Amino acid sequence: MHKKTLRVLMGLMLFFIICSACESQQKHKNLLFNQLNKITKMEKKFVKAGEHIQELEIKELESYEKIFSFKISDVTKRQETAKNAINLLKERRGRIENESKLIHDIDIKIEELQTINIETKDEKFREQVNQFVQTWKKRTELYDRLNKKYKEAIEIDLSIYKLLSQQKVDLKNVKSMTKNTNTVYKDVIKLNDKLNLYTRKLNNERKMLYEKYAK
Repeated sequence: MHKKTLRVLMGLMLFFIICSACESQQKHKNLLFNQLNKITKMEKKFVKAGEHIQELEIKELESYEKIFSFKISDVTKRQETAKNAINLLKERRGRIENESKLIHDIDIKIEELQTINIETKDEKFREQVNQFVQTWKKRTELYDRLNKKYKEAIEIDLSIYKLLSQQKVDLKNVKSMTKNTNTVYKDVIKLNDKLNLYTRKLNNERKMLYEKYAK
């Protein structure tokens, strides 16, 4: 075979090999972004669950304030309102369990994303995906701490409502328990603020991934 023809053939083979490698890398990136899309879709459900919990918190707080607006003689109204607050609280507790399940379902998808990312050839892209994964894991750890503290506050709230739903109420006991729940909720607020910071960080990292690498 002519040397020139051989060089041309070798050049073509090299070109096809490079093209094949590029195509393979792009398919891999597409696979990563498909997984990221699934995570984003699931996270919207998680956010929606949190919004429902907040709505119940507002209704419950309204009931709580209403209880103390009644006269001492309005025993029936106080009891009925306290029982309504208990029902709202129990619904909130159930939705918190659902919210927790949602975020840990996403954790499974995050692990899958990390497994896919191991095969990523683009070093900078791989590092940024890994950063997103690590931020998510730290956020989940923080959520679990918040969730535990939040449940602690709920149990104190439930005890308060049960006292307020009785015929006779020991106001000193109610005030003492309210003081305890307020202390716990201060911790809840601090943890929630930290969680919001991680959420913003996570959203920024995701946005950067799409802007830089999604095609």
